[in-house]
Amino acid sequence: MNIDSIIPQAQHFPIECIDNNAWLSQEQLGTKAKFWLCTESDNCTESDNNDDKNSDPPPPRLFKIGRPNTGENWAEKITCELCALLGLPHAHYELAVWRRQKGVLTESFVPRNGRLVLGNELLSAIHTNYPASQNYKVTDHTFGRIFNYLNNDKILLPFSWMQPGAAIQDAADVFVGYLLLDAWIANQDRHHENWGVIHFCGRIYLAPTFDHAASLGQNETDAKRQRRLTTPAPDPGSINQFVKKAKSAIYSKKIDQKPLSTIEAFERAASKRPEAAKFWLQQLVDISKAQCANLFQRLPPDTEISPTAIEFAMKLLELNKQRLLSEATL
Repeated sequence: MNIDSIIPQAQHFPIECIDNNAWLSQEQLGTKAKFWLCTESDNCTESDNNDDKNSDPPPPRLFKIGRPNTGENWAEKITCELCALLGLPHAHYELAVWRRQKGVLTESFVPRNGRLVLGNELLSAIHTNYPASQNYKVTDHTFGRIFNYLNNDKILLPFSWMQPGAAIQDAADVFVGYLLLDAWIANQDRHHENWGVIHFCGRIYLAPTFDHAASLGQNETDAKRQRRLTTPAPDPGSINQFVKKAKSAIYSKKIDQKPLSTIEAFERAASKRPEAAKFWLQQLVDISKAQCANLFQRLPPDTEISPTAIEFAMKLLELNKQRLLSEATL
């Protein structure tokens, strides 16, 4: 597939060059290197200047370094832009480099004096012996527990996010959209530290969706991508079969050995909130192939994404869109 034949040349996404003298403090959450950033331009320190006392400092920014020989950086950036097309509340990511290390830069979505509370902390406060510190194969992280928690009028729509329509009334309706996103991009990382709420000024808000680097087949080699692209369906080695293997990190029951697939997780949510599911599916319908291709074309050469990786990710999006529209029963 030649992307240039779909749309004209687009302007590249910028790459922010972070000051080598930036002060970085390590973020403990997650498995990859990430640092909170403070530079002179961020003005992160308290100032004695009276003019500054009346204005809040800018939100802190997090720099995440992509793992070598993966496409984590471009996957995070592309998914951020796909979220915007869907109309989902999401963390905003920009490509960045610090001391020759490539990554993405994201501004904190937590308001000043607010607190992000992640899913593992939320569920462990409700369910006895919930394994909050476990990182993998958390079978206690079930769809029922997540949805029962979110199905609560006290949990508001994401902070400063505008309600897109009458079909989206509460946090659970928005989370349906997060699960549609996961199914579309083959995000296999919706574990219990990749969703949460924000406590702010005595209220509780659903957090925007964040951390989507494990998506779009970014960790596949070009050799495997090419082989899957050229293997006809329904051969097990084809991309048509590959996209069906995406798992959600959400389980149906705690006794299960395997998590729900990303499509199954969305279908569960759709059965609970059919009107919300219809809304997010229509949002997906309205996104064209050309719009998706435009995003990949805007990745600068320094992103190190190959034409094969682009073709593979585009085909993955196309097939998963077809599956969502044909398999999701409402």
